[in-house]
Amino acid sequence: MERAYRNIGYILLALLPIFIAGFWIPYFSEIPHFDVSITTAVHVHAILLFCFLGLLVFQPLAIRYKAFPAHRLVGKLSNVMMPFILTFSVAMIGKEYREHLASGALVTEARNAEFLSAAQLLLLGTMYGLSISSIRKRDISAHMRYMICIAIILLPAGLARTLGYWFHVRQASSQAACLVLIDVLLIALIIFDRRRSSARPYIRTLLAYIVVEVLWVSIGRPV
Repeated sequence: MERAYRNIGYILLALLPIFIAGFWIPYFSEIPHFDVSITTAVHVHAILLFCFLGLLVFQPLAIRYKAFPAHRLVGKLSNVMMPFILTFSVAMIGKEYREHLASGALVTEARNAEFLSAAQLLLLGTMYGLSISSIRKRDISAHMRYMICIAIILLPAGLARTLGYWFHVRQASSQAACLVLIDVLLIALIIFDRRRSSARPYIRTLLAYIVVEVLWVSIGRPV
């Protein structure tokens, strides 16, 4: 691992409380008596998300402490997990879409309300694919950076919920705050890597987010 990134595992570990806080009120606090809206698919989605977050934390720590066989084994496990993560994420988007319609929203309104979730899911799958492609090319530098981008992409899943449930911030505002934070983090990482000529994953992710943000604002920031 590059010396400049040797503590990245600990930084990612510090993000876990945000996700726990974000899912506490709508999910963890209801154990074991869940609302009827919490279906089996929701349980599986939540389990997969937190397992993947654990994986994101474990992998750089395994490299830092030279647990290379464990790193490779968990990396192979992620190849099995990701198709399920994407599948159940699509199921969650479909569930929310149907709930919008049931609450009286028009088809266009319901579709637009899921734009941001669908866009971020597309980015998640794309960045994961690029990270796997990089490691197969033995481009470890790009692989690591794409995985960091994935952690950043997942950030709104915890932070937006935390802002909404704990601080009563409106969804449009909480999502906007997350997007601004993502832009700031990616710009900071690009500046941090300016002397290494290896910031391409961050640049690609930032450009993709700029496109997503422009489209989201253009359709009225629906959530």
